[in-house]
Amino acid sequence: MKFKLTEVLPWHSDLLGRLSSLADRGRLPNAIALTCPSGWGHESLLIHASLSLLEHTSSVVIDEFAHPDFRWIAPEGAVIKIDQIRNLNEFSVKTAQIAPRKIAAIFNAHLLNGNAANALLKTLEEPPPNTHVLLATPFWGKLLPTIRSRCQRYHVRADHDLAKTWLQTKDVDISESSYAEIGYAPLTAFDHAEQDVVDLTLWLTALTPATVSTAVEQVLKTDVVAWLGRWYRRLIHHMTANPIPNCMASNRSLIAYADELLDVRRQIEMSNAANTKLLLEHLLVRWLQLQRRTAR
Repeated sequence: MKFKLTEVLPWHSDLLGRLSSLADRGRLPNAIALTCPSGWGHESLLIHASLSLLEHTSSVVIDEFAHPDFRWIAPEGAVIKIDQIRNLNEFSVKTAQIAPRKIAAIFNAHLLNGNAANALLKTLEEPPPNTHVLLATPFWGKLLPTIRSRCQRYHVRADHDLAKTWLQTKDVDISESSYAEIGYAPLTAFDHAEQDVVDLTLWLTALTPATVSTAVEQVLKTDVVAWLGRWYRRLIHHMTANPIPNCMASNRSLIAYADELLDVRRQIEMSNAANTKLLLEHLLVRWLQLQRRTAR
């Protein structure tokens, strides 16, 4: 069974109900920020909130959804650009045609570039009547302070009991250590099960000097930043709950190594000049050295 964006995630239901109630009572804010932890479905939340407020009950493919009172804004490439927001601003001053209100939905709002964010401010500061702008992001802190101050934030908290039950309905069986690696994010767990992602614990256990090059190539085929995040969380889980087999390094050594992981992750994420392959090779060699020193 596959997750589809047309499916309402169970941990979103309460918030969707709150927004619907506010709309029914005429108390819906004009600027709304929808946030949840990464991997908890902010795209699905934005889609279902938008459709509910439009009072549109049919399932839709959001990129193909043509409605006169709705605009969907998503990044073009790496960012949301100013022309997209100018179009949104023009839409916002029009009169609703068939829905009870106009809805402009901005997916991954943290990717608004500077010009686009500034262009959006005018609409958020002086919202036209019956127009509601919904911004969705898992990274609330990455929005400009001026954007945050003009939005009413509605946050979905991680409900792990609901998430585990939902994963069971999708036939996703994941170990506690693997779940910890991905930050206990149910949609990430679902995606990994669908994609047959390599088990990091087995990967670390099988690593030898002879397989470093192969292991590096394997990581380079993935989202390296996400992979390093998994590795960092696996080390934390090793020190607190679930040891990595044959890893006898002291917590002091592992904490220092975790700092190296974060530094490499930051370099790769922030600099186009970073040599990802060399950085990964260094990390793997350092990991093997750490194990050898401990074994002596």
